[in-house]
Amino acid sequence: MQVRSVILLAALSATAQNAPHKNTCTVHAAGNGIDDAPAILAAFAKCGEGGNIVLPSANYTISRPMTTHLEGGQFDLHGYLSFTPDIYYWIANSHITGRDFIVDGHGTGGVFGNGQVWYSWARGAGNLYGRPMSVSITNATRAVVKNFRIIQPQFWSSLVWNSTDILLTDFYVNATNLDPAANGQNWVQNTDGSDTYESARITYQNWVYQGGDDCIAFKPNSTQITYWAVSEFGQWGVEFDILQDIHVEDVVVKNHPTAQLDGGAYFKSWIGVNVGIPPNGGGGGSGYCKNVTIKNLHIIDATVPLLLTSEDGFPVPTTYYAYLYATPCRLTYSQLNATYANTSPFVWDSVHFYNVTGTSAKGQVIDFECSTAAPCEGWTFSDIDLTPVGGVKKTGDTVCHNFFDYEGLPECTA
Repeated sequence: MQVRSVILLAALSATAQNAPHKNTCTVHAAGNGIDDAPAILAAFAKCGEGGNIVLPSANYTISRPMTTHLEGGQFDLHGYLSFTPDIYYWIANSHITGRDFIVDGHGTGGVFGNGQVWYSWARGAGNLYGRPMSVSITNATRAVVKNFRIIQPQFWSSLVWNSTDILLTDFYVNATNLDPAANGQNWVQNTDGSDTYESARITYQNWVYQGGDDCIAFKPNSTQITYWAVSEFGQWGVEFDILQDIHVEDVVVKNHPTAQLDGGAYFKSWIGVNVGIPPNGGGGGSGYCKNVTIKNLHIIDATVPLLLTSEDGFPVPTTYYAYLYATPCRLTYSQLNATYANTSPFVWDSVHFYNVTGTSAKGQVIDFECSTAAPCEGWTFSDIDLTPVGGVKKTGDTVCHNFFDYEGLPECTA
């Protein structure tokens, strides 16, 4: 998995969090577009061991990746780290590693990604090479990132990778496209609020996300996660993907005029054969999802409030354009999916919904398209009240293909 990120935040041990700071280094913005990265890196070098790095409220110009190492200390970011809009520089230079620090944005600080130049340049091609992530938490344990803001991220706003015992709390993420040429449509794909990959015991708390893709997406081999959203599995043909012990509670998801909400809770796995090369192609992988609980979920005007497709896949990488996102993948890639329909071996098992309410922007309220190669089993439903557009419920609003051994959803139709 290729990770291209501008800032990497990593582990801070419990002992280090409570230790007194030996030094404090304060960095003031140079202003006038002058690169602040050297001064910030110098502060980490001086106060990085048991110290405290403080950036007062201001815009700090970042024109290069920053490799930061901080042991037993804290990073207090009151202002914004603002990425330069040089697309071709970041394509060549946006990978970073680091470890051992905690970040507090104090409700006013974070990252300004200057993502608009990427949104306009890409024209909806969400996986164009080189779009960097704003924040990566990698090889981390017992880390806390709090009171943080990410505005106009170029790609995924944050990633938790190969990490355990991570708390991300009180986040605000906004990836709004302001290009007049968009004609009222939000092209901003792959601006996820956060993604997890090969990580365990991750908690998301008090998040607000506005953008054109997933709020929180759980990538392969994510276990014991608390919060929201399930993303794509089976993309990498040689991998066995696991998603297990996920708890989602007290979430509101709503449509926005410039970015139609496809699914309130959206599960997807790839076709069972490999077509193309990841990240824009893939398929053929296997694995399972087990023990997911979704409780107190309210969905406002989603295309299909509860949605599962096991037929995700791209026709060929070279045809990855904006029109591919007009509808959910199960419709957009109809020709590809008709050829390889029901081939996904990824198993969706033991998913439980409690108190799910809301409205659909169209006729269907539930569409679970499970694969005949791996039918969905052991799902339960309690207190489900989803209303289609127009307010009149009818036969066919709830579709459950290859759905067996489920309880509490008698309106399911094949």
